[in-house]
Amino acid sequence: MADMEHSLAAYVSDMLALEEHIRVPLGSQRNDRDFSRYPEASALLERMYTLCDSHISALETTLQTLGGHEMSGVKSAVTNIEGWFASAIDMVRKTKVAKSLRDDYTALGLCCISYEMLLTTANGYGNTLVAQLAERHLQDYAGAVMSIGDAMPAIVIQDLRETGVDASATAIQNSRNAIHQAWRSQTETPTITGTIESDAQRNRASSPTYPTI
Repeated sequence: MADMEHSLAAYVSDMLALEEHIRVPLGSQRNDRDFSRYPEASALLERMYTLCDSHISALETTLQTLGGHEMSGVKSAVTNIEGWFASAIDMVRKTKVAKSLRDDYTALGLCCISYEMLLTTANGYGNTLVAQLAERHLQDYAGAVMSIGDAMPAIVIQDLRETGVDASATAIQNSRNAIHQAWRSQTETPTITGTIESDAQRNRASSPTYPTI
């Protein structure tokens, strides 16, 4: 049992280091005046920063409960996040806001899969406390990732307009519809035959000469 708690404490410590690393660029973006011109982006950043901050507090408490200690260094996998956040601190880069949120999306995706691993490990060890924490934090960031994806078309168009591109407003909803459809299509589980027939139906609709069976 002591070995299990020590191992689980190490995993929680890793997660804490990841969250602390992510909070730094989120804070920088949050205080960036350029982001204040983007209401959706600003609201997303505030939400992400608040979630990250609360996660850190919860992880610290959980780590103390497990009798573990916060790791002194950050592993290479976490250090790589610095590269993903490079655009967030580049104050002259075009389409900065959209690209910064793209980097945030990437970082939160790493958090999601890490929390999935922590959740499964905790369940494997039979530790309900850590499993519930990992599940809550996973739900938080899964929602944030979805919100970034939903807001991205409007933010990209505003970014383009900031650079002088006469981007059509209809591009926002058209892109959002296509994005939603892409994700919805992945939640369906048709058979191979059903998938082939669905493709055939779409092809027939777009081309009257498409052969029928």
